[in-house]
Formats: sequence, structure tokens, C-alpha cells
Amino acid sequence: MKKVTLLLLVALMVLPFAVFGAGQSEAKSSTNELTLYYSHAADWTDPIIKEFQDRTGIKVNLVGAGTGELVSRIRAEKDNPLGDVLWGGGSDSYQVIVDLLEPYQHAHMDKVLPETRDPGNRWHGTTIDPMVIVYNPKLVSAEDAPKGWADLLNPKFKGRIAHADPARSGSAFMALIIQLLAMGGDNAVGWEYQKQFVANLEAKVVGSSSGTFKGVADGEYLVGITYEEAALKYERAGANLKVVYPIEGSSKVPSPIAIIKGGKNTANAKKFVDFILSKDVQDLMGDLNRRTVRTDVQLPSIMVPNDKLGDIPYDTVWVGENKDRIMGLWKNLIVGR
Repeated sequence: MKKVTLLLLVALMVLPFAVFGAGQSEAKSSTNELTLYYSHAADWTDPIIKEFQDRTGIKVNLVGAGTGELVSRIRAEKDNPLGDVLWGGGSDSYQVIVDLLEPYQHAHMDKVLPETRDPGNRWHGTTIDPMVIVYNPKLVSAEDAPKGWADLLNPKFKGRIAHADPARSGSAFMALIIQLLAMGGDNAVGWEYQKQFVANLEAKVVGSSSGTFKGVADGEYLVGITYEEAALKYERAGANLKVVYPIEGSSKVPSPIAIIKGGKNTANAKKFVDFILSKDVQDLMGDLNRRTVRTDVQLPSIMVPNDKLGDIPYDTVWVGENKDRIMGLWKNLIVGR
């Protein structure tokens, strides 16, 4: 099985890039650089960033931190923005600062799935991050493995389900929303499912999202819920882990990129957005266990096609408006109230 290696990433350096075209703005930049706020892992993003620098001559100043910390920083700097681009994290995080992001119609608008971007073009998905179910094939047979969200209520998995705390993990909160909508909605039916699910968890959650797929692969848990990229990375590396795409469906939740409004290098920021969404860069995403947003890039066979992923709506505006209420109901279930 093909594995991701440093050589694969470095191979990016010699690819022929054709990333700039119609849709570029005539906006000026004060310098031949840009400041990138990013929360993605450096092992796969740094070679891509280096290629951008080599191709354009634009220096990229990197500021790496958690998405929440970067969002707080953008808020604090709103009167004097020090960053130009935000890249990484989930669309929920971008929606809460959407008024601080610059609308932009990038050079590849007709080649990306429209549901992966903000309707006002203030943020654009760079990959799709669906939630999946995983199981340990040494402990659970293929016949007994869960096929979807409903199967997680099976008593055979009681107390052996790895699920991170939605209060601490963005991906776990995303899973909570997707499960809720897939199993009836934000109503009595959906919350009855959640009640039974929490009971099968025995009201226990894992400390972090990484603890989910690691716990299943190590045999501490039989099954778990996690995000596709991490699950595929572990499976491809030979871990005791198998990925299941829920039969009830998942959601095309994007991991975005955005231009910070009022930044000092807006023209260069737009070039960077065009670059990340170019076909050449997006062609690499499957090898990096990430799902492209483009319609003209073929996914690796290990991934189900985008049109088979499911169409459970993940409305970031609605999620943002209802997050506190939903988390309150979840916490009540955990403490048995």
C-alpha cells in the first residue's frame, strides 16, 4: 500500500504549477511577503509553502498555533491586522470571525464544490474533513463492525467506544452535530439517539481527538469516531484500524482558508489562496490522506467518492448560533440529568 513519505512531499517542489489566472485582484501589497496564520501540521504544509515561495518570490512569514488561538489573535488585531491569511481548522471557527475576513472570488471558483465555501466568499474550503467510524479488526470482525451511526448503540460495544469530549475537541463536536442530524435531527428523535449513545459510552469520553484513533488501534477500545484524515493515515500505516463510512451519511465539512480583512499584503494573500486551490496542489491531497474540494481531481480508491459521502447539511451559521445550547444538552446527558 502506498504510504506518505517525506520524499512524496518533497516531490512537490518539482511539479509544474499553473496557479494564477482569471479572478486575480489588482490589489496592492506593501511588501513582497505575507504573514500566514496556520494551524495545520508543518510536516505536510511546509513543503507546499516553500514551493509557493520558490515560484512567486513572495516570502511567507509563518505563525503557527491552534485555530482557537489564531482566531482570538485576529479578533484582538482587528484594528491593526498583522496577519494576511488564516489556514487550518474548521469552518465553525471562520464563521465566528466572518466579518473580519475579506471576500474573494479565487481563480478556481468553477472547479470547486460550492457547498465547501462561505456563500459570501469570505472563506473557502481547501479540503473536506468528514467524520468516520473506525474499528479494530483484531477485536471486531468485519461482519460485526458497525456500518453506521445506529450500530454504535449495539450493546456489544458498551463502554468500548472511543469518543472525544465535544467540549474540548472540534472534531468531536462536529461528530455530535452530524450524528444528531443523521439520526433524526435537533428534536426529540435525534436527542433520544444521543441519550442512548451516551449510555453506550457509559458517559466516558476520551481526552483528545488523537486519543480516539490511537485508543482503537491499540485495542483499548473496539470502535470509535474520528476524522477521516487521521483514520486513513493510521490505516495506511498498517495500524490495527479499519475505516467505515456511515451508511446514514456524513457531511462535507470543509477545512478553510481565508484572507484577513485589512491585512498589509492582500494581493499576495490572494495569490496564496489561488495557489492552495490550484489543481496541482489539490492533486496531492489524496496522498496526504486529505480530501480535495475540486471536482476535477480523482480521489484515491481508499476514499469513498464525494458524491457518496452523504449530504447531511452542516450549516456553520446555525451551528454557531446553537452551539452553547447543544453543548448544554450534551453535558446534561453526560452527567445523567
